[in-house]
Amino acid sequence: MRALLLAGILALTATCAWAEAPAPYRLIRALLELQNQIANGKASARVEQPRLLAEINRQFASAPTEVWLEPRNARAAVLFTLSGGSARGMRQILQKGGFAQEEFRLARGALAYAEGHADKAREMLMPIDARGLEPALGGQLALVQAALVLPADREKAIELLGLARLLSPGTLVEETALRRQISVVGQTADADRFADLAHQYARRFKQSLYAQEFRESFTASVVRLGITVSADKAAALEPILATFEPDERCRLAILIARTTLLDGAFRSTDVFSEMVMRPPVDQSCDVMRARLYRAASHVNEPNASQHMLILESIDPARLTAEDESLRQAALAMGKLVGSWPESKAPAAGGTAQSELRGTSLLADAQKALTRSDTLLRGRP
Repeated sequence: MRALLLAGILALTATCAWAEAPAPYRLIRALLELQNQIANGKASARVEQPRLLAEINRQFASAPTEVWLEPRNARAAVLFTLSGGSARGMRQILQKGGFAQEEFRLARGALAYAEGHADKAREMLMPIDARGLEPALGGQLALVQAALVLPADREKAIELLGLARLLSPGTLVEETALRRQISVVGQTADADRFADLAHQYARRFKQSLYAQEFRESFTASVVRLGITVSADKAAALEPILATFEPDERCRLAILIARTTLLDGAFRSTDVFSEMVMRPPVDQSCDVMRARLYRAASHVNEPNASQHMLILESIDPARLTAEDESLRQAALAMGKLVGSWPESKAPAAGGTAQSELRGTSLLADAQKALTRSDTLLRGRP
């Protein structure tokens, strides 16, 4: 009997202690505000976040069951779990039967997602329309739904990420959704949409503490899309590159110039090489490589003598073996394009000799191009 009495006193004490703590929905509001500061570039917010997460976990674990019957608190717990909160805490709440029927499906789906049970999470969460929830929870749900349909359905994922942005403008959810949209679109052939999304990110979230992840994804995607990026769209990417540090911007522009040259997207090669060469030139930047790639992109034109002179003037000793191979390939191609037939009638056997010479030049150019392509792409 005394044991039961003691248990009752302890339960009452815990309830009284909880009564002095902020309600779960208020704790989540504080967390969302902190995360929005991360999206806006406040470094101290990243330091403060682990402490707040630990406090939320502690408060949620000690909350009495009746707290979760309040819809705002129940959905706060769901939001917390969907955004990376403790799966253990959600499981404990569910085991206590602490959710009303309206939030029960959301809670079970959030738990399945947090525990890595993707099939069950899809079954529970995909039928829910994020637009029917309050914006913060709806935006986070749409973000999770996009992750659940990848990689099987990229277009659906892009649509859901757009919905997440629409429901949570100016928040870390929007920043994350936009970064993921850029990454997913970068895996398609839609260079125009990729450039538009990347421009939006650079304009709105360049101070985000997660911007480095955007830059890495942007770099990989631009290289992948190089052959499909028109010169006009390539020029539109310049303001995005301007958000990078000078040395990083230089390395990326040169990498894109080289990749687009190998893929035959010569107009893009010209645009990105020009970005490197335009004054004021960063002293730490390897401008000679940009000159090489730009000149090589023009040797297939009828009046390429100036570009041929640039290629001839570059000191091979200052180039890597890969770039020297590329220079030789460009020179061979330029000579082939510039070797016009003589107007006078050839001597006996002259036609055959001319054809043989042209064939030899073409073979040399093709060999050099193949060799440089192999070296630059790292193939055996």
